[in-house]
Formats: sequence, C-alpha cells, structure tokens
Amino acid sequence: MGELVVDDEAAYAEFLQIQWHARVGVENWLQERQVEAMPPHQTDLIARDLAALRCALPDNPPAFAPSAGADPMGTVWVLAGSSLGNRSLLKRLKKTGTALPTAFLSDPRMVQFWQDLRPALERPHSMPDDQAVLMAAQATFAHFQQVAMNTRVIEPA
Repeated sequence: MGELVVDDEAAYAEFLQIQWHARVGVENWLQERQVEAMPPHQTDLIARDLAALRCALPDNPPAFAPSAGADPMGTVWVLAGSSLGNRSLLKRLKKTGTALPTAFLSDPRMVQFWQDLRPALERPHSMPDDQAVLMAAQATFAHFQQVAMNTRVIEPA
C-alpha cells in the first residue's frame, strides 16, 4: 500500500480509505476482547484526513474475525509495528512538500505505543508457545490485504 502514498491526492485518499475500512473491524475486535495492551484508535484520525480531502468514509467496513483461539497480541503487534511504516511514508510525503493531511501518519500515540510494547515483543519466544499470537498476526495481515483488494474507492468531492 505504500505505493499509494505519493504526492497525489486520489492515490493518498485510496490509501486512507483502505486503512479506515480495515481498521474499523480490527479496532472493534480488539475492543470487544478488552485487550490490556490496547493500541490507540486511529480510525478517527483517518476520518479527519479523509474529510480534509473531501472524501466520504467507505460503507460497510468488514468485521475482523480471526480463527477462534487467536491471541490479540498478534493483532496488536501488527498495528503497533505499522507505525514504523507510517513514519517512513510520512517522511516520503514531507520530502515532496505536499500539503496533504497527515493526522494518521503522524500520530505520535502509536509510536509511543510501539516503544512501550517492545519489551514484551523482545522477550524470548518459541513457536509452540506463540502459535496463537502468530495466528492473529497472520489474520490481521490477511484482513488488510483482503480489504485492499475489495475496497471501492470513493473519489474526492
């Protein structure tokens, strides 16, 4: 999806719409599980950026439904780790001198969350012990990929 983050309003809007569409279900799933290490919600920031681009929010965001037994820590890890990619995309946009809205990409809460989560991620792990975490992480990546393939882009007004 990083290829969509260029100094082009329509492509950037598509990137944000995909992010919003995917994250609504993921954030809801995590909220329902009352995850202790809850990442900050970012759909409000994405909605703000889309509004600044005069784009509507996509309809009917899909639910996120990983297999039973998936450990939410895998999903948390994916969302937190995505902040690193967002920072890279933000730097790329800044180099272009763009005036595109970047509330989502520049969210400092997610960077802080990633830093707070790192000690848990850096402890020793084993595949048998972390299978449920891996299952959730893979389901999260698959969810985003599926959403990217199926999101109907709404052009700016």
